[in-house]
Amino acid sequence: VKQISSNIKNAQLTSVDLCKNYIERIKKFEKDIHAWAHFDEKILLEKAEESDNHRRSGKPLGLLHGIPVALKDITDATGFPTSFGCIEYKDYYPEKDSIVTERLKKEGAIVIGKTNTAELAYGSHTINRLYGSTANPYDTSKSAGGSSGGAGAAVSSGMLPFADGTDMMGSIRNPAAYSNLYGFRPTPGLIPENREETLNKELPLLSTLGGLAKTPNDLSLFFDAVSGSDSRDPYSFDLSDTFRNVSMNDDELKKIKIGWLSDLNRGYQFENGILAPEINDVYFHQY
Repeated sequence: VKQISSNIKNAQLTSVDLCKNYIERIKKFEKDIHAWAHFDEKILLEKAEESDNHRRSGKPLGLLHGIPVALKDITDATGFPTSFGCIEYKDYYPEKDSIVTERLKKEGAIVIGKTNTAELAYGSHTINRLYGSTANPYDTSKSAGGSSGGAGAAVSSGMLPFADGTDMMGSIRNPAAYSNLYGFRPTPGLIPENREETLNKELPLLSTLGGLAKTPNDLSLFFDAVSGSDSRDPYSFDLSDTFRNVSMNDDELKKIKIGWLSDLNRGYQFENGILAPEINDVYFHQY
């Protein structure tokens, strides 16, 4: 994606041509995968032409200028319904963008639609009464995971360069694992949300926005575009550097400690065959 962005800014590639490529892939794969809740080809091409005209004018370009993105169907974006995968909300059109949508647009990204989600984003598989189920791009008889399964399937099949998601107990990490992607659930507040009216300080903050991509570098572009504090989110915060600038050598990596949630007194066990026998033995006896 970094190279695509560079080519657009250097006029070696137009946003229109780029978006036509993604349209072709959507038409090729969507009928079998069902990754989308909403997609508008007309809006995509119109916005792509606007992006190219903006570049030709010599005005400053954002980090994601001319690159198409989609949002999980629980994230508000004007011009598209936010239906939460629910029949009851199929005609709900938000009056304003969410913060993450605002930031993507500010950086020049083209919002082209909504990706499918488990109903109310609640579930480890992406299925709902409104749009049906999202299939795994590697085997359409299998699940894409959830609840951000539409995002994962769209990125994995090349219908999107990267995508947003939300994660409380694995709703980004789960579909990332199912579709061979990188999925990152950051500390809540890194990507700000509109919390002013909904915040209940008596409850723990569990859910957070995050992203999915094919490579860490692609994911870093997305996070640099949407991260940072906002007055509408009292939990939001800034970082001292960008994701793109951070690197880590092997010695530094070896010093990192990882917290591992065990099996909750055998309440959540791995099925036979998921882990190699020797790993399974260590897992259940060491922790």
